[in-house]
Amino acid sequence: MSIMRNINVLWIVIIVTYMIQTRFFEKIFGREQIVDSHTQEVDNSAYTKQGFTVHLAILYLLSWYLLIPFNKWIWSHNESHDFITRQQRELKDREDELEDLSEPIELPQTTTSISSSSTSLSSSISYFAKILTMSFFLAITVVTYTLGLGLSPSFDITLIQNCAFFEIVTLLYGVCSVSRNKNVFRNFLIMMVAVISILIVSYTNATCNLLAGKMSVNKETKEVNDPWLFDRLKAGLITGLGSLAIGPFAVWCNQWFEDKSIKRADKIKINTKNLFYLPTVSILLLLPFLNLGNFSLIVEEYFSQPKFWLNLFVATVFGTLPNIVAIVKLNAYYPNEFVTTCNLGVIIITGLFEWICESGHTVIVRWEVISYIFLSICTITLYFSLRGNLHA
Repeated sequence: MSIMRNINVLWIVIIVTYMIQTRFFEKIFGREQIVDSHTQEVDNSAYTKQGFTVHLAILYLLSWYLLIPFNKWIWSHNESHDFITRQQRELKDREDELEDLSEPIELPQTTTSISSSSTSLSSSISYFAKILTMSFFLAITVVTYTLGLGLSPSFDITLIQNCAFFEIVTLLYGVCSVSRNKNVFRNFLIMMVAVISILIVSYTNATCNLLAGKMSVNKETKEVNDPWLFDRLKAGLITGLGSLAIGPFAVWCNQWFEDKSIKRADKIKINTKNLFYLPTVSILLLLPFLNLGNFSLIVEEYFSQPKFWLNLFVATVFGTLPNIVAIVKLNAYYPNEFVTTCNLGVIIITGLFEWICESGHTVIVRWEVISYIFLSICTITLYFSLRGNLHA
């Protein structure tokens, strides 16, 4: 089996690249620079940086254009031998069929030019209507993701977004008959335990931050001095609701643009065409929300800084591009519902990464450990239950 079709490799790539993308997008906003480390107060003048969220969403969508040659090269590189072998087998089968034929073959009658042009026009209108609908939901997901990163730490966004992805995609895959109806009740119970574990992790995260000194309690008012308290609430609400849009997007990707009967080469062309139109229409939908009034400030704060381009380069090349390619390939070769286990894996690995990289500023409480253990058990169980077999 090719390494690019190995389920374990694709699963790990999706998780690691998502973490890289999110981490370096967070670095672009430079949140640590607008909080006074002594007073824990936020510099209000720095809030103008939040106007960059739509710009970053457009830059993220622009990176999809790099997927066209990148994804095509990966498919052709790994499937050239299989495709040639399949062609040879099909030619041999056709020769055997022609030898057995004793009656002449009737050619299909050609249709009139008027009917063919009307059919072509209606199919084009239908295709672009689907692209417009999917691009609308894609734009919502991307812009709420970047908006959340501009308001709250990346770990909070990772929790809420991946939990929302896992819930809505699993639900709609089952309702729309995209997933297999196998061990539904057992998998439902496992998913419920996983979601409850994520809830406990997010609930105890505030306690962990308080014990680690990331937050403090005001001795006079007895209130928590958290400069991101209301921003966390806004980011959680915006990102959580916006992430639900990925559910219809994922269902339509499988129902509208996937045909199990077509050849792999034709399927590659369809993916390439979609990868061009989806970001293009999404960017056009986001253009009216661009704040051109602070464009000069954005150029000064971001575009003129080498650090910005370095972070964007790492987030795109080592995050976005391999992440989307791995998702496309995993969805093509394995059962569609299996990709939802990556969302649980992201939460587990992100929590482990936080604990390793910030060991001096991290405190783990008992219930958080218990929740991560249950979440890990659920992820492993779903991993082997939903993975299925490699599609031929």
